[in-house]
Amino acid sequence: MRYLMLVLSTPDAPADPGNVPEIEDWVRDTYGTGRAILGDRLRPPADAVGVQVRTGEVVVTDGPFSETKEVIAGFDILEAPDLDEAIRIAAAHPMAHTGAVELRPFWPLELDSDATATEPEAGAR
Repeated sequence: MRYLMLVLSTPDAPADPGNVPEIEDWVRDTYGTGRAILGDRLRPPADAVGVQVRTGEVVVTDGPFSETKEVIAGFDILEAPDLDEAIRIAAAHPMAHTGAVELRPFWPLELDSDATATEPEAGAR
């Protein structure tokens, strides 16, 4: 199963600098084993652009947008057999120690089949 791992920067998060893994180690251990297949960091919120269509017109808004202090700083796409393994992978990421990490399972659109995409069960592992 694939999971999107959002890497969140939380400036007020306390961290124990002695226990934070190095990002290079996480990348080697995760990408080197095929458990992550794509990822990158993102530009700061000030470089973001919002796009909406309202009454047929495209509305573009310069960032930042969020009222929270958390900022999406990057992402990784994980390949894991279940949520427990995805959590283990995410917990080893340095930002789990100094920020936050959010996991979301992929929800395929199933456009190539006659099957209708159904809502996944909450908390399914």
